[in-house]
Amino acid sequence: MKKIIIAFFVILCGFFYIINKNILEQNSAGFTLLMTVSKNEDQCFNKSYSQISDSMLVAWDSKFKEIGIEQNPFAIIIFFIKYFSELDCEDVQGYFSLNEIFFNKISNLKSNAIATCAIMQKLGWDIQYFYHNKRERYLGINFSETWNIRKGNWVGNHEKKYYLKEFDDYTPVGKLKVENPASTYYSLGTEKIVLKPICLINNLPGFSSTSYKKRLIWSYKDRKYEITASIPEEQVKWTGNLPPSLFGMIASGIRELENIRIVGKLKFLLDEFDEYDKVNFLFKFCQSESVFIYDNKQSIKSVSNQLMEGLNDCDGRSVFLYCLLQAVLGYSDSDIVFISWHNHLALGLKPETAEAGKILRQDGFYAGDGYYILDAAYVGDTYWGSKMNRFPDECKIITK
Repeated sequence: MKKIIIAFFVILCGFFYIINKNILEQNSAGFTLLMTVSKNEDQCFNKSYSQISDSMLVAWDSKFKEIGIEQNPFAIIIFFIKYFSELDCEDVQGYFSLNEIFFNKISNLKSNAIATCAIMQKLGWDIQYFYHNKRERYLGINFSETWNIRKGNWVGNHEKKYYLKEFDDYTPVGKLKVENPASTYYSLGTEKIVLKPICLINNLPGFSSTSYKKRLIWSYKDRKYEITASIPEEQVKWTGNLPPSLFGMIASGIRELENIRIVGKLKFLLDEFDEYDKVNFLFKFCQSESVFIYDNKQSIKSVSNQLMEGLNDCDGRSVFLYCLLQAVLGYSDSDIVFISWHNHLALGLKPETAEAGKILRQDGFYAGDGYYILDAAYVGDTYWGSKMNRFPDECKIITK
């Protein structure tokens, strides 16, 4: 009897060791990954992966160049989501490999997600497929740390974070449609190759010319200004897929502003000002309630969605102003930083001229390393250098 008890104890310890070994990461921001692979899912992935030929890759590269998303893996993910979603038939059961999808023009969500995962891995990018049951099937995207993602549902796997993406072309990465997501997820096996995390956006797809028109009104030094923004409808929807991130939204936002057609208008209006006034001019533009109403419940959204909705919080407004400082005034990444306190975010900006530096040294909050605060969420009689009294002088600087 004693030997039986000992044997049972050994088996039980081994069982818990395996469980603990497979459960890789879990905390309040993420979910657990249980590394058990369904045979059907894994076979479908392996079959699709093996069907991706060199000629397919050449054809896709040509298409990516045609629509302006070459070297933009995030845009390529959205491209395939849109393509495969058009072939999705909810009532169709089973698993379809890539060739079966292409030739039969029929598929379902799980097969589409597996096919997208296989293609992106073949292209060298670190994309996974996570699933729990019929309700929850996601792409998992491993972003480079440069995105600085602030919030979102993710799964931990081998010291990586895979942010979950609904298989559609409008839900932000990290946001899930289900109210009570599972606590554990399953994933596919991957080919034994080194995969790259998704890099920052360096271009946008070509969007149609159909745009929303929005009047933007603000005042500076007792003078009223007004411009009209043309916000491409397709750009609003496309950038809605982006994860709520700092530098990810900025990388996209710089290019979004080029399509919104306000950069040239702002440059023309700024021509008469010196550096200090130019910065404050854009500062007051971002503070105008005609442009944005402050809402502390907002997550970080794209420049296009912020303008379209006319809403943002301190994070989103700081991202928007960061984009304007680069696109309109030509400041570099080394000139601008984020300044962070608990539950608050602002910018820090280095003055380039002696005149601006003199003004800021006399009456401006110095954050360190040459940066003076620029807090667009601090409204009222405020300017470059104004800091809310309730925040301490100690702050954290966040750089790219």
